[in-house]
Amino acid sequence: MDLSCHCGNVHIKVTQPPSSLTACNCSICFRFAALWGYYQPEEVTVTVKQTVSTYQWGDRCIDFYHCDTCGCATHYLTNNKVPNTKFGINFRMANRLDCEAIPKRHFDGADTWEFIDPPS
Repeated sequence: MDLSCHCGNVHIKVTQPPSSLTACNCSICFRFAALWGYYQPEEVTVTVKQTVSTYQWGDRCIDFYHCDTCGCATHYLTNNKVPNTKFGINFRMANRLDCEAIPKRHFDGADTWEFIDPPS
């Protein structure tokens, strides 16, 4: 699968779609309106034509990346404060029809830190 930000500055490639996408309601994910697909870093290829920036918040364990040109939140990567590295890709950058075919889960990152719907 190929994903890209709106302007095409950031391209992300994965060999297969995730088993599900996660919509989280924590303060940052709610604002991003992201649908996260999770991978190991070695499963992802990121190509940047110009520049991206990162943003950390809260406990500073996650680096959120966004395109400096169009502003799209593209992906995140946990940093060395987290023992098991996680690569989250914002699947709002995928082809809409491809994204719609992937089951969605809702995660309560704002309060309980648990999934609030059963797996589909």
